Amino acid sequence: MKLNFFKTDPSENCCPALSVNRQYNFEDFDAVFVNRFDRYCQRDYDRIINTQKAKSIELYAWKNDKATAEFAILCAEKDLNKISVTASALTGENGSLPSLAISLSFIKEVRAYTGHAGWYANNPRGIMPRGQREYYPEVIYSDKPVSLDKGKLQLVFAEINVPKDASAGKYFGEVTVSAENSDKTVTLNISLDVLDAILPDPQDYLFDTEYWSHPYNVAYYYGVEPFSDAHLKILEQHMAVYRSLGGHAVTASIAEEAWGGQTYGGNSEIHYPSMIKWIKSADGEWRFDYTHFDKWVKLNKNIGIADKIICYSMMPWKNVIRYYDEAKNKMIKMRVNPASKDSYRKAWTPFLKDFIAHLDSEGLFDSTYIGFDERRNMETALDLIEAVKNKDGKSLKISASFNSFKSNAAVFSRLDYASVGLQEIRDNLENFKNQVTVRNENGQETSMYTATEHVPNSFTKSVPAESYWSIMFAGSLNATGFLRWAFDAWVENPLEESTHWSFPAGDCFLVYPSERNEEPKSRLSLRLAMLDEGVRDVNKLYFMRKNLPEMSAEIENLFSEIKGIHENDYEFYTMKRTNIWGRTAKWLNEKGKNDMLDDMEAVKQKIYEISKKYCEINGKCK
Repeated sequence: MKLNFFKTDPSENCCPALSVNRQYNFEDFDAVFVNRFDRYCQRDYDRIINTQKAKSIELYAWKNDKATAEFAILCAEKDLNKISVTASALTGENGSLPSLAISLSFIKEVRAYTGHAGWYANNPRGIMPRGQREYYPEVIYSDKPVSLDKGKLQLVFAEINVPKDASAGKYFGEVTVSAENSDKTVTLNISLDVLDAILPDPQDYLFDTEYWSHPYNVAYYYGVEPFSDAHLKILEQHMAVYRSLGGHAVTASIAEEAWGGQTYGGNSEIHYPSMIKWIKSADGEWRFDYTHFDKWVKLNKNIGIADKIICYSMMPWKNVIRYYDEAKNKMIKMRVNPASKDSYRKAWTPFLKDFIAHLDSEGLFDSTYIGFDERRNMETALDLIEAVKNKDGKSLKISASFNSFKSNAAVFSRLDYASVGLQEIRDNLENFKNQVTVRNENGQETSMYTATEHVPNSFTKSVPAESYWSIMFAGSLNATGFLRWAFDAWVENPLEESTHWSFPAGDCFLVYPSERNEEPKSRLSLRLAMLDEGVRDVNKLYFMRKNLPEMSAEIENLFSEIKGIHENDYEFYTMKRTNIWGRTAKWLNEKGKNDMLDDMEAVKQKIYEISKKYCEINGKCK
């Protein structure tokens, strides 16, 4: 297959034509390292030529860690065929890292709507927004040779995986770029300092991630029957990627359209089905089919995750329960408002009792949470959950994305796991920090999430540094993790366009699929790679603080320097809504972007310095 990751669509004015005034100081092509925290579209070609000259780069990593870099291939005045990138082994005084430890992936561009922040559920027919699109570097795709048009650029993401048993010390190697129709090669040099410290495995992270997973969307995309053998095979590799990112919690649906039908649903009338089917028999008795739920949980348990199974929801959006009525031979909608306590209990008690009995029989009770997504008036649901006990006299644990933590502390204190949005944290910063301290002492987990209208963020249009910042800011709050909607709620053709009808482009997925005619393999976005780098770095800081308390002050000082407690700490511009449904969008302006790039590079340097000091004090880290 001939790959060409640069797409041209002149009608969108998204990629400028080759500059007639551009003067090349190289033949055929060149390659230079660029800042992986920055974003480089085709319009940035001249900016790279004028500002990026690096042919070598210095990186660092712990053992059991990754070091990442990015470089740009710049095509001159002729089209290039089958560009290849290869890596040598990295060698040092105390050993070597094989070339297989270095993955080089061409980055694929994806088109995205650049307008307002979303139409939300007020767009039930899924009408796509009209307006300007632009191509953005998004998918860390593959190392298969690609072609490149003259005057264009191609980005490459480099990732060095350092094994646990690597020897500490400096390593040196190189990357070579060549093309089938050129005699030229370009060599880039890499220096890697492997520190004598071991990063914990993802399942042992002190700071973890929760990216909401949508297995039905995976089935829709690949055209397979949900939870068939073919689907489970795809999900196995897909969720292994999630595990590698520090993901523990998995998302399960216990009601049809738990989120109000806002995700893409293929040709299904129900966009996001329940994994548990509600059935009312002809005699009026309830029964529940757990087939999909059990397959989903078993798969994830076998992978080594699902210590949290978060079930959405006993308060689905619009408060609608759909069930199959055998007597009427059709699906029925039942609206259950929590404000009516008696009717709510009558509707949900049969399910809750049966569900708990099933969890007990499968040994899943202690892993299972009832989840709530930004809901108010939750007291009725919480009271019912706490009233229905399992065989050991326990009630199910409760999880919620909950922004009313200050005004409704009584509910917040009842949540075993809670996540609060970035802007709500900013508006109530000291209160939130105090809550985190109390909840940590009580064994309750508290994470931060970013969502639509938050800035900085992790949309397709966002600068990659924003993702890294998001994790570092959550770490500065002493949070136990970071949550994001969503991992894989793909639109119809995500590899072509990430635009969604209800949310900013890229908001609903951080990972990408394969082409449909290829072997399924889930691929990280640049945004997700930067989130992951932040997660690894926060875990380094948490790990050092825990294992060497005398370094706590230095680590806390680093965290205290993470800017962002005010929305305008990094300058942004606002894009007004373009229709009655939309909301305003906020994007970093050039100054805000450059300030963040400088700050995050400084953070990386300080983590390096603190890590070196940790190793010197601690001797050999275990």
